[in-house]
Amino acid sequence: MRKSNVEILSLFFLFFSGCARYEVVETAWGSASVPMVYAVISPEHRVELYLGKSNFVKDTVNKIPYPEARVYICGPDSAWVEMQLTAADTSEYTDKNHLLQVEKGKTYYLRIELNENTLHAQTTVPENGAKIIEASCVVPVSGHFANSINGQSSRTKSGTLSVNFSMPQNKDCGIYLSAFSKEIGNLSSINSGFYKNNEFYISTDDSAFTLNLITVDPNLKKLRFAEEINYSQSFDDDFITAITSVFGGVLPSYSNIENGMGLFGSFSTDSRLVTITKQYE
Repeated sequence: MRKSNVEILSLFFLFFSGCARYEVVETAWGSASVPMVYAVISPEHRVELYLGKSNFVKDTVNKIPYPEARVYICGPDSAWVEMQLTAADTSEYTDKNHLLQVEKGKTYYLRIELNENTLHAQTTVPENGAKIIEASCVVPVSGHFANSINGQSSRTKSGTLSVNFSMPQNKDCGIYLSAFSKEIGNLSSINSGFYKNNEFYISTDDSAFTLNLITVDPNLKKLRFAEEINYSQSFDDDFITAITSVFGGVLPSYSNIENGMGLFGSFSTDSRLVTITKQYE
C-alpha cells in the first residue's frame, strides 16, 4: 500500500482515541464479554480487520481471544475470501494475497465463525461520493511564523484553505477533509458544498499538498456521532495498532455487527493536489 493510502485509512481508526474510556458502555450485552470487530474497507486498500473481545486480558498462555476464529469477506459475487492472521500471536487479519477487489457502489459481507456463534455484517462502499470542484490555499508572505505543524517542529504560516465540492448522492453518508496525515477541522461531518478554514497551517517549505475529500458510509458516520469523536487527533501509519491500543474492552455506543459489537464500514476518497498561493501584502 502506498503511504498516502495508509494515512487516509488510519484516520478512521485513530479518531477513536478521542473517546477512549475505561468503563463499559451500557448496551444490550450488559457487562458480558463479547466479540469486538473493527474493519473499514476502501478501493485501492488491502482489506484489514481487528477481532478482539471486551474485558479480555492477554497473558503468555492466552494471547488472542478467539484462536479458533475463521474470518471471511465476500463481495456481490459471493466468493468468500478467508482472511489470514498477520502473526500467530495477534488478533489482526488481512487479505494477504489481495484477492478482494473493493469497488465503489458494491456491497461486501463479513462472516466470522467462532466456536459458539457466527458474526455477520455488511457495508456498501460509497459511490458517487463527494467530489472536489475547486480548492485553493492562500498563505501571506509577511506576518508571524508558528513553531510546529501537526506536532512536528517546522516554520509554518497560517493561511486560508477554501474548498468547493459536490455533495454525495446518498445523504446518509458523512464527509470529511484531511491533509498532512490529519483530519482538517473539528466537524462531525461537513454538511454543505463549501468549506473554509482561515487558520490552516502550512509549512513554509511546502509549495503544494494533497487534499483528501473522504465520503464514509452511514455506519461509520453513525459511529462517529455516537462516540462524540475528537476529530483533531493526529495519527501514524499503523491503524491496527491504533485500534488495539484504544479499544481495550470498551464497548462502542453504536455497532452494525450481528452477534457481536464494533464496525464493518467503508469509505471512498477524492484527492487533489493543491498548489499554495503566496500572498504579498
